[in-house]
Amino acid sequence: MRRILPVLLAILLVFSGCGMQNTDKKDDDKLKITATIFPQYDFLREITKGAQNIELKLLIPAGKEVHGFETALSDISAVSESDLFVYTGSEDDNWVNDIPENGNKRLALCEIIKDYKDEHVWTSLRNAVVIVESLCNTLCEIDKTNAQLYKDNTALYIEKLNSLDKEFEAVINKSDTKALVFAERFPFLNFAKDYGLNYYSAFEGCSTETEAGIKTINFLIEKVKEENIPAIFTIEFSDGTVAETISRETGAEILQFHSCHNVTEEEFQNGETYLSLMTKNLYNLKTALLSNATGE
Repeated sequence: MRRILPVLLAILLVFSGCGMQNTDKKDDDKLKITATIFPQYDFLREITKGAQNIELKLLIPAGKEVHGFETALSDISAVSESDLFVYTGSEDDNWVNDIPENGNKRLALCEIIKDYKDEHVWTSLRNAVVIVESLCNTLCEIDKTNAQLYKDNTALYIEKLNSLDKEFEAVINKSDTKALVFAERFPFLNFAKDYGLNYYSAFEGCSTETEAGIKTINFLIEKVKEENIPAIFTIEFSDGTVAETISRETGAEILQFHSCHNVTEEEFQNGETYLSLMTKNLYNLKTALLSNATGE
């Protein structure tokens, strides 16, 4: 997401009164929560499930590529009017610093997770547990009426996160291969750290590069052949060009490993969640790591 132009911010402040705390909020008003991207939104959705006074907004809508997203005046207004605003806290979120404090609560995932490999902290299920606990504690502070509901929801959700983490660990421990090939960006450093995985990728992190060089593609082809890797990965919103080239040269299957950074409109409408997408990742990881050994 890109930085807000100071002139646009000034216009918004003049016409909407942003930067001034709303002292007319009534007890029966909804608790307004805004999350910039899907993982935060889905964590909050799970924690607040069953609460009647919640107005939860996803700032970057489903189907939009997160990187390079242009911040609109309506987004600034949503942040200022929220009781709780949750964002990643990476360089892409520097625009938040341009919005005056409004007496609301702001939480950055990169401040919750201190020892992270890159800003995609949610790709680690273990980080997700810490994040969910922190979000729950904050919600309990600002909405004591529903505190027990939030705690109960969080306890159940963390059980599911921990269970899925153990499933990933079991699959990876069973495999002789600890290397993954991404014909793509690689926003999974935190995930790889959890399980001691090695990786080869066309681009580092969430690079803005869109075309891999011949040298890089040939390197990935050789790695797939050398290590007899049966499947290679792309991520959501990928055009698949590099993957198709590698697959054509090696016969490797192309699978998706979802970073959960955002979802398509169809996925959102179909009720996909962080857990459902990570469960699909687990299934595809089994193919990549165990198919040679088990014939699955």
